[in-house]
Amino acid sequence: MAYRVRWQLVGRSGQPLDNGCLGEGLCAYGDAVAAVAEFLRPYPDVCRCPAESYWLARRSREADLAVWVWIERQRIEESTGISSAWLVRDPAADQASVPVRDQKAELPAGSGSRPGP
Repeated sequence: MAYRVRWQLVGRSGQPLDNGCLGEGLCAYGDAVAAVAEFLRPYPDVCRCPAESYWLARRSREADLAVWVWIERQRIEESTGISSAWLVRDPAADQASVPVRDQKAELPAGSGSRPGP
């Protein structure tokens, strides 16, 4: 299984303005989380929405722009070598294979406040 980290810049009304990819083909989920943590490091206002599996980051609460960051996974068919389409990470399916982590543990210390959703 491989992971990809995606981002989307949105305006105050939620209108998409830009998007991109931070990393593709990351072999371990931990590597994808590390890419997210590094990307979010300069943002002082970061929160996590575990129900929808994304992070929301802003320069401040009053900022007009925000960035959404999420991890997608790709299942690779071992027998054929053909990979399936990228899928948005389903936390319920991951519970069996990925240990549950404290939300604060996913981000390095000093990366900003993490207000509730």
